[in-house]
Amino acid sequence: MKTLSKLLMSAVFAIGAMGAAVAPAAADDNIIFLSGPLTDPFFGAMKAGSDAAAKELGVKYQYSTTPDFNDIVALYTRLGEAAIARKPQALVIGDFFPDSVEPLIKKAVAAGIPTVVFNSGRTKWKELGAIGFVGEDPTLMGKAGGEAQAKAGVKNGICVDHVAANPVLEQRCKGYIDAVTAAGGKAKMITVPYEDTTNDQKLQQAIGGALLSDKTIDGVFTLGPSVAMNAIAAVKQTGRKITVGTTDLSTPALEAVKAGTLLFALDQQPFLQGYYGLQIAAQYNKYKVAPVTEVNTGPFMIDASNVDAILAVSKTYPGIRGAN
Repeated sequence: MKTLSKLLMSAVFAIGAMGAAVAPAAADDNIIFLSGPLTDPFFGAMKAGSDAAAKELGVKYQYSTTPDFNDIVALYTRLGEAAIARKPQALVIGDFFPDSVEPLIKKAVAAGIPTVVFNSGRTKWKELGAIGFVGEDPTLMGKAGGEAQAKAGVKNGICVDHVAANPVLEQRCKGYIDAVTAAGGKAKMITVPYEDTTNDQKLQQAIGGALLSDKTIDGVFTLGPSVAMNAIAAVKQTGRKITVGTTDLSTPALEAVKAGTLLFALDQQPFLQGYYGLQIAAQYNKYKVAPVTEVNTGPFMIDASNVDAILAVSKTYPGIRGAN
């Protein structure tokens, strides 16, 4: 259990472009990019994008995050409060947990802080008063997955939601279910506890249990690469032919696409979310210009036709694709 002092320290933990920790101040001329922990390669790619944009545009910014995923909702909220109190030049924030984050976005806007929403919050950014949104279209992500699996012959699929607090994942599942259903099949969503996503045994048991409870299931759609690898392991244990696809990337997932055990990996390109998120904030501050619609960074389909090229990029520029 963390002490109160440790929680407060975590709440103001921030990583700048050079990785230095910073403390809150009355006001500053930085853009604050409030995102996810760098223990996850997905967010490492995002920071690589925002770092590149800051360097190319010559702007000051700080990447603010929690140390890891423990107590993520509470700590992310505290980070948001700390960022707003600093009165930064602009705020770039992911609406990962709407109940907690959307009041923060409204507060930042009310304080006159130009705010860009990225990754999550696609349907709410205008209503909240933000100047732009960069990220995937989660419904299209799910639809692309469902269409690809239906084309491969899937008639009864499951979508595995491993972050029930994030509505984006539910939207992906809905897109998947609708696409499989439209093709004449059926599909449903199953939920696994978020705290189990780092436990391979529990993930495999949860997915394997769903597969054993209905032996007509012939498709699994996961919403993260680590879940996908555990789904592949669970499928192997059943001895059945079950098609697996996923959103987001890792090197093992890309290698699985190459090997044929994973049908596809849908990339939402976190590097671009970081790059364009910071770019929109910087250009709005300087020129008062911003896109009038959402900037889509996904879905980008990676399958047998192009996986070799993506693997080559991952080896040449490690981390840019969010793979580990």
